[in-house]
Amino acid sequence: MWWFKKSKFNGREYREETSRKISWGHWFAFFNIIIAILIGSRYAFLIDWPDTLLGKIYFFISLLGHFSFCVFALYLLVIFPLSFIIKNHRTFRGLTVIIATICTTLLLFDTEVFNRFNIHLSSIVWNLLVNPEKGDLSRDWQIFFAPMPIILLIQMLFSRWSWEKLRSLERQKWLKKVGLVLTSTFIATHLIYAWADAFLYRPITMQRSNFPLSYPMTARTFLEKQGFINAETYSQRLEQEGRLDALKLDYPKKDLQFEQVENKPNILVITVSGLRYDALTSEKMPKLFEFATSSTQFTNHYSSGNTNNAGLVGLFYGLNANYTDSILSNHIPSVLITKLQDEKYQFVAYSSTAFKDSLFKQALFRNVKLPKVNASSSKEAINGVLSLLKEDKPWFAYVDLDIADQTEENYTKSLADIDQQIDETLASVSLENTIVIITAEHGTTFNKLNEKEQENYFGRDEIQVPFIVYWKDLPVQEVSKLTSHTDLLPALMSSIFKVKNPVSDYAQGRNLFELNGDPWVLASNFRWNVIIQPDGTQYHIDRKGNYKKFDRTYTEQSSSRPPLGLFLEVFKQERSFVNK
Repeated sequence: MWWFKKSKFNGREYREETSRKISWGHWFAFFNIIIAILIGSRYAFLIDWPDTLLGKIYFFISLLGHFSFCVFALYLLVIFPLSFIIKNHRTFRGLTVIIATICTTLLLFDTEVFNRFNIHLSSIVWNLLVNPEKGDLSRDWQIFFAPMPIILLIQMLFSRWSWEKLRSLERQKWLKKVGLVLTSTFIATHLIYAWADAFLYRPITMQRSNFPLSYPMTARTFLEKQGFINAETYSQRLEQEGRLDALKLDYPKKDLQFEQVENKPNILVITVSGLRYDALTSEKMPKLFEFATSSTQFTNHYSSGNTNNAGLVGLFYGLNANYTDSILSNHIPSVLITKLQDEKYQFVAYSSTAFKDSLFKQALFRNVKLPKVNASSSKEAINGVLSLLKEDKPWFAYVDLDIADQTEENYTKSLADIDQQIDETLASVSLENTIVIITAEHGTTFNKLNEKEQENYFGRDEIQVPFIVYWKDLPVQEVSKLTSHTDLLPALMSSIFKVKNPVSDYAQGRNLFELNGDPWVLASNFRWNVIIQPDGTQYHIDRKGNYKKFDRTYTEQSSSRPPLGLFLEVFKQERSFVNK
C-alpha cells in the first residue's frame, strides 16, 4: 500500500501548495490594488472636476471602489484559476507578475490617452497610436512603455518578498478589514450613482466615464415602476437640460479681441427645419431658387447634426453637435449673440413652433429679450416682428420655419408654403446693408425608421441641406466645396466683427468665405461622430472605437483599412473645448 500513502501525501502537498498560492495571490492582488489606485488618481487632474462637495467625495469613493474591484476581478477570473492549473509556484508567480505588469502599463497608457483625447483605450485607439503610417506619433507613444521594465522589477521584488514572508503576512488580520472597506466603496459607488442618475444630480453623473471599464449602475426603470420617478417628466428634463454625462466647456478658450468696426450690417437668418438639399429647384421652390441665383449658394453643404438642436449648435456656436448637451446643461451663450449684444444690435425673432427646441430658451436666447407680437397668422407675426426694427440701429433677425408635415406625399405642398413665407419675409426688409442667410437645421428622410434608427440616421437626405448667403461683399456664385454649419460663425466673426483671435479659440469650423483646411466635415449626435468626405463617403465612429463606413447612397461598406489618421484628428477635435 506504499503507492496509496504516497499518493495521499502528494495530494496533501498539492492542496497545501495550492492554498499557499491562493493566499499569496490575495496579497499580490492587494499590492496591485494600491498601484492601480495611485495611477488612477491621475484622472483627478484630467477630468472636469466637480464643483460640489458630494461630487468630490464621490470621485474618491469611486476611485477606491472601481480599481479595487477591477484588480480583484482580474485575480478571480485569471490568477485564481491558474493557482490550480500551474503546479510550480515559480512559474505561477512569474506568469502572474507578467500579467500584472502588462495591466499596470496599459492603465498608465490609458491615463495619457485620456489626457490627450478625453477617451479611454480601445482597439481602434490602440491602432491609431501604434499605426506604422504615423511613425512620429508611434515613436511619441512608445515613451510610455519605457516604465515597463521598472514596473516589472517592482512586481518581481514584491512577488518574491511576499512569498518568503507569506507565513508572517498570513497572521495579519487587518487585510480583511481593508477588503471590507474596499468592497463597501465599490457598492457605494454604484448606489450613489444610481441615486444621482434618478434625481439628475449632475456633479456625479458627469463622472460616468472618469475611469476605464467603468459602467456605473442605474435604477431608473425600477424607480419608474415603483412610482418614484415620472418617466415623462424625467424625459422632458433631459430634453431641456441635456444628457446627464455632459461635461463643462471651455468656450471660448480665450477672451475675444476685436478691431474697431465702422460698418455694422444687419443680419437676417432664416432656417427651415426639414428642408432637404434636393428641395431647392425652380419647380418646387421657384422664388427661393430665383433668390439663390443672385446670392452665394453652397451646393455641398452639411448640417452639424440630425436634429434641430444639433443644427443650431453648428450655426450659432461653430461647434460640433456633440457639445449640445454641455451647452444646454451649462446655459452657455453663443459668442455671436454676445458680440451682437455688445454692439447694441436690435434683436427680433419668430418661430413657427414657438421656440420649442430647448436650445433657444436654455442657452441661445436665454439672456436676450425678444419682443412679442400678437398675430393670427405666421405672415402677420413675421411682418409684425420685423416692423419693430428701427433703421437707425443695426439689427439681428431670426426666422425659424418648420415643414410640419414631413410625409413624402405632402412634402412638395409644404415647400410651396415655405417658399411663399420666405419670399414675403425678404420683401419686408431692406437688403441694401443686410446679410441674409437661409438654410435648414437639418433635412428630412422619407424612410420609415423607429426612434432609435432615426437618432442614428445620417443619410444625405437628413443632413445635407441648402445654404444660401446674400451679401453685397460676396460674389454671386455656386460653391461646390464641402462646407458645414460650423463654418458660418467663423465667417461672421472674421468678416463682420474683425475678430483677432484664431478660429480655434471660439469655433471648430473654417471661415465659410475663405475656405481652407481639412477636406472633410463632421456631423454628430451624443454617440456618433460622422466624418463626411467631399465624395459623400461617411465614416461613423463612436467613443468606444466602433466604426462603420457608408458610401454616398448611405449603403454600408466593408472597411478593412480605416483612415486611422483621420480618426485621430476627429478625436482631437471632438474634445478640444472640454474643460479640464
